[in-house]
This record gives sequence, C-alpha cells and structure tokens, in this order.
Amino acid sequence: MDPVIQLRMAQPSDAADIAALLTRCDLPPGEAFSPANSFKVALVDGRIVACGAAETLGESVLIRCVAVEPAYRNRGIASRLVECLLMRARSAGARSVYLVTATAPTYFSRWGFLLIAAERAPEDIRVSSAFMRGGQAASHCMRCELN
Repeated sequence: MDPVIQLRMAQPSDAADIAALLTRCDLPPGEAFSPANSFKVALVDGRIVACGAAETLGESVLIRCVAVEPAYRNRGIASRLVECLLMRARSAGARSVYLVTATAPTYFSRWGFLLIAAERAPEDIRVSSAFMRGGQAASHCMRCELN
C-alpha cells in the first residue's frame, strides 16, 4: 500500500529540511525559504519528501526547486506539486510561467512548457537569482502560456 502523501505550503520551520532535500537532489539549497518564494511541500508520515517553489516576478511566475526524494519518484508527487504551482499562478493572474531545467525538459513539456531562448524571457525573470544560477549553457529555458 502506498503511503499517504500530504501537500501543504511550506513553513519557515521547513527551511532546513527543504535545503537538505535540494542538496540531495543536486539543486542549489540557497534561498530554500524566502518570503519571495512560495514553496509547497509533500509529506509522508510528517517528513518532507518533495518540494517545489513559485516566485512571482512582474506578470510572470518562475517555477523552481522542484525536487523529489529518489525513493518517492515516479509516484506522481512532482506532478501534484507542479499542478498546484500552475493553479496558483493562474489564480494570481500570471500570464506566463517560466523555468530553467538541466535534466527535465521532457517532463515539463507535458504541462505545456516549450523550450525558448533565455533572452526571450522577461527581464524580471532573467535577472532573478534562480534564473541566473540555472541559466547555464547546459540548462533549458522553458515557458508555459496560461489561459
């Protein structure tokens, strides 16, 4: 029987656990919890096993730090997190959602994200620390237009 997975907004007390998860998933742990980032976490038995963040920048949203513990991958947890982050972006009135990924462009394409040249992202997105850190040559910039 699969464990019950609970999604909730991250709390300041989750910062160390989120940073540790990001480190284990080879993502930068800096800014693991910041007022600018709206983190969602997935918990199993009270333990954080996945996270994802959305940062509103101008009229757009930047999704970042989507990470799932290896033992909990391929169970739809990341999909639930991304769906929640996209719903929040829509309800906040965002027109577009951006992300930078080195490893998962195929995964994010199922949500309607398309590869774009990084310079086509709005300036608010391009100058964000998360975008600049992720915008390395091996990374892919992606955009999803919201209706």
